[in-house]
Amino acid sequence: MISNLTKQDGETPDSFKSRFGHVIHDVARLMRRRFDAEAQRHDLTLPQWRAIGQLSKTDGLSQVTLAGLIDTDPMTLSGLVERMEAKGLVERVPNPDDSRAKLVRITPKSRALVVEMKALASEVYADALQGISEADQELVLDALTRICNNLSTQRQPTKEELV
Repeated sequence: MISNLTKQDGETPDSFKSRFGHVIHDVARLMRRRFDAEAQRHDLTLPQWRAIGQLSKTDGLSQVTLAGLIDTDPMTLSGLVERMEAKGLVERVPNPDDSRAKLVRITPKSRALVVEMKALASEVYADALQGISEADQELVLDALTRICNNLSTQRQPTKEELV
């Protein structure tokens, strides 16, 4: 079910705010679903799609760094990179700063795919933002950016505090 953040008549501010997390979750889930479908059309998984996108911005990353940027663990990324390497989408090259490590680089085949990825992303974003004025889009982006900043700078609870 898709959440609705429109304030209902007689609704208290607290119940209105409590739906906020549900809406954020729904938006993120639906965006992931759309991007996953687009990735599958190119015989890729969403994490592979995200890795290519990240490497197109900063090529030649260590697997540990790339794993952090696409929000996965290094062991999972290792298998992901192996499968991408087999498809000719990335290559691993020696790290000049650490002879034990390798850097992941995208290939020309991936660079061509990035052009398509950007066009498809523009379509998904256009669909998502349909009917929302540019002024409202700026307000939403500003508010979400502030929320990200607020949550990034706040102390994270320990595991013991969460129990």
